[in-house]
Amino acid sequence: MNRDLKAVRWFLKTQVLRDPFNPGYATFKVTSRCNLRCTFCNPDYYTGELGEGSTERIKRIIDNLRDSSIVVLSFEGGEPTIRPDILELLEYAHDGSFYVMLTTNGYKLRDEAFLSKLADRIDFLHYSIDEYHWNVKALDDLCRLRQYGLKVNVQTVVTRYNLHKLEEKVKKVRECNYKILVLPAVDYPNSKVKLAPDNYELYKVLSELKKKYGPTLNNSWGFINALIGKVPKRLVSYAITVYPNGDLPYPDDVNGVIVGNLAEEKLEKVLSSPKVKELQRKMLENQARFEYLHLQTASFNSVKDLASYVKDMVKWRFTGKAS
Repeated sequence: MNRDLKAVRWFLKTQVLRDPFNPGYATFKVTSRCNLRCTFCNPDYYTGELGEGSTERIKRIIDNLRDSSIVVLSFEGGEPTIRPDILELLEYAHDGSFYVMLTTNGYKLRDEAFLSKLADRIDFLHYSIDEYHWNVKALDDLCRLRQYGLKVNVQTVVTRYNLHKLEEKVKKVRECNYKILVLPAVDYPNSKVKLAPDNYELYKVLSELKKKYGPTLNNSWGFINALIGKVPKRLVSYAITVYPNGDLPYPDDVNGVIVGNLAEEKLEKVLSSPKVKELQRKMLENQARFEYLHLQTASFNSVKDLASYVKDMVKWRFTGKAS
């Protein structure tokens, strides 16, 4: 189905019919191998323990997602460009069924041949740049990616230790007329190092940056306000994570359990299972436990905030400029 039509259907079902469990965004961990070992990251995402599906298995997962409500398909890892078939997989997904994103730490972006083929296979490049990826200097020549026709959204992980450096990064991204998305570090249950920033401190910094730099900062006001509970928390589950073998942790990869495999089953079938329905019931009973979900989906808790976010994204899609 055409991605724009899917987006309209998703909007009607979630915002008009108020269905809180209709996913539109899929984080697809196509590999759990990575060339880096970032402190804030869940070790499952870089040790290789989650495995890596074959090209054909990954394509089966894409086919199943193509027939679902998913509008945005984000290829992530691990480091997805480690896969020798990543360009083939991106091309396979980029047939008009999804808005296709690639999230990378950028080590492959020094390869001219790779870069020259990338723009035709993705809609947006999510470039992870921060102290923990050891690549902050990449901000100095970020604008060079414009010559390849890429729409770049810098993703930067903010911790309690680098929050004060955030405005400098936003300024450099704005010079290229790109966008920057701030992701607060998450202290996973088994994490020995506590990096997550204080929510109120992060709220103050992001509020000032949003007022000052507008759409350059890709975090919505819904996200920013949700950091301190300023908006009513209507628990929704609009994003899913898919592991490299097709396993689906639900409701998220922090608190979730495996409910099915998308290489073998359709997403709608998995989400309609009694196991998932019971998890959804428990989520609604214990909403405070799912702060991660609240932040993921904060932009969609009100039509007003969603409209503002979509307006900026549509402009970016057609002009390639953030402001």
